[in-house]
This record gives sequence, structure tokens and C-alpha cells, in this order.
Amino acid sequence: MEKEKIGSESTNLIKIELNNFGDYITISPDNSTFFDKFVAGYKKIADMADEVPAKLEEVQKKYENRDDFEAAMDKALEMSGVNVDFSKEAVSVIDGIFGADTVKKYFRNIYEVIPDFLPDANCIIDFFEKIVPVVEKLFDCKVEREQKAGKARMAKYQPQNHKRPQRKTK
Repeated sequence: MEKEKIGSESTNLIKIELNNFGDYITISPDNSTFFDKFVAGYKKIADMADEVPAKLEEVQKKYENRDDFEAAMDKALEMSGVNVDFSKEAVSVIDGIFGADTVKKYFRNIYEVIPDFLPDANCIIDFFEKIVPVVEKLFDCKVEREQKAGKARMAKYQPQNHKRPQRKTK
């Protein structure tokens, strides 16, 4: 019986180290859905962040005419809830893009001391400020690599001798 073996050795896997403990995420610029998920997730988090001030203002108005201690505590709890909801959803979006526990890996030094840590908006911004240039670089390289590969494939079909045909003289 004849046996053939095939495999994809041209697929790129990129490890991105997230902390000093050696934790990493692995992505492939050859994954056709990754860039779409990244852009959609980034946009979703940006849109959620844009909604936070309006939600906080809504809570502020709800307690506007109440000056008692209980109202102040309820207001603080509701305002905190808006920020907590944002953070939970942002963590979910990031983990959906890069894989489970990406945020825990990135903030591992904090999670080891505070196991129930939930990164706030500034932490989420910090993560994206670091990861966006890496993703841009990966996809710029992919575009460049695909252009070179396309030219190499097309070279097979183009005449290699670019000299004009010479007339034969008698």
C-alpha cells in the first residue's frame, strides 16, 4: 500500500510573550478570521467605552435630588457597576480574540497577588497600546509576503526573456 503524507509547513504561528513569566498567546496571520475578530473586538470595546460616560450620567441624574447616606451608597454602587460591566465585557472580548485567559496572562503579576482582579479601562487601554503595533506589524508582513509570493507565482507565466525578437538578416 502506498502512503502519502501532506502537511502545511507554510502556516505561520506567532508567539507573543505577555509577561516576564513566559506566558504567551499564539496567533497566525494566516488565520483569515483573526484580523476581522481583532478589528471587530477593538471597535466593540471602543464603542462600549464611548457609552460609559452616558451611563454614568444617567446614574448621576437618578440620584440628583437625594442627599442621604443610603442614596450616596446606592449611587456609588451603581456607578461602580457600570465600570465593572465594561471591564468584564472587555475581558471577554479580548479573550475571544486572542484565546482564553489572555488578560489573566497579561496581568499575571497582579492576579498572583489579587486573584479576583478585574482590569479597569486604563488596563484595557494599556493592553491595546501594546498589542496593536504587534498585530499591525504581523499583518503588514503578511501583505508583503503575499505580494512576493504572488509575483513569484506569476513569474512562471511571464516570458523570462524580455529582449525584443531580432530579425534575421540574410
